Amino acid sequence: MTLITNVWRSRLNIGVAGALLAGTFAVAGTSTQVAAQEEDERCFEETEFCISGRIREYWEQNGGLPVFGFPIGPQQEETIEDQTLQVQRFERNRLELHPENEAPYDVLLGRLGADRLVQQGRNWEEFPKSEAQEDCAFFEETGHNVCGEILEAWRANGLEFDGVSGFSEAENLALFGLPLSGEYVETLSDGNDYTVQMFERARFELHPENEPPFNVLLGLLGVEVQDGGEEAPEPAPEPAPLPEPSFNECQADPNASIAPDFPVNISDIDKAGQVVTLENVSDEAIDLTGWTMCSIEGSQTHSELEGTLEAGGTLTVEYAEDETIWNAEAQDDGALYNADGQLVSYWADPAAETEPEEETQPGEGEETQPGTDEEESGT
Repeated sequence: MTLITNVWRSRLNIGVAGALLAGTFAVAGTSTQVAAQEEDERCFEETEFCISGRIREYWEQNGGLPVFGFPIGPQQEETIEDQTLQVQRFERNRLELHPENEAPYDVLLGRLGADRLVQQGRNWEEFPKSEAQEDCAFFEETGHNVCGEILEAWRANGLEFDGVSGFSEAENLALFGLPLSGEYVETLSDGNDYTVQMFERARFELHPENEPPFNVLLGLLGVEVQDGGEEAPEPAPEPAPLPEPSFNECQADPNASIAPDFPVNISDIDKAGQVVTLENVSDEAIDLTGWTMCSIEGSQTHSELEGTLEAGGTLTVEYAEDETIWNAEAQDDGALYNADGQLVSYWADPAAETEPEEETQPGEGEETQPGTDEEESGT
């Protein structure tokens, strides 16, 4: 953590040197200022907490609700990195008072993005690194790009301390910090999956279901860090690689035991109805053109596939001919091949008949136990 800590405490010290332009982030709901308890307090009925003094000034000058959210606790004394400080927690960050510093560095932001990753048991240094990409901002310090809508939102906000209209990269960094990851998919508190990117002091979330400017939101890291939250779910295991091409006109396949069942899985075969159900278990659309579905028992082709199967989607494929190809009386496995002849999925028939066990007669390796009918009848 040496790199990020040094960047935070030196190059990226945060303060207020002037009024901020309005941020572009949107936040649901509006704040309502209720009766002030003291002359310089601003209180919010939504959370029943107030802000005042230097923290209120900082909050109002540097983005307010869209950037920091509502206060979720009072200003209080806490120990941060072995320092006893006056801090106040907000939905999206933590403001720290550092009276030993000259303004504008007398108010600093917590590194809640980094804190949240630690809380989840994640090491930001283990996120996959990338090379510089066109139309993106690349940060050599952490090896990550910031691109697209997230880059647009990142550049549109910052801490104004150079007196020049607009925000420089240094001012963007001062507010959000360096990227600690690339874009990845995260399950958020509403149970839905979103594309997110983690920064030192923020989590950017893409919400394509919303119209701009609600399509990019900042995560509620202040709430999550304060509550502790659940640890990050274990990542799904990497799927097995596709085997070498083995398609042989729907005959028995030597790779049956190593079919990955990915990215498309044979989820069911209704032999009586001559219907196969396929499921795209990946998070990308799959082009099925040139794929083949086989009935192994009779070395017969159930169907030649075409078209696209959307991520998470299912496809029901009926046998187009009049005759029956699936054997309902005996084991008849199914195999799915891609256009390159690789076995993608193998369906082992669960209805396969098994040989009945032979009954063992008394006297054939089995002793008669005392108290049996034979003894009681005197035979």
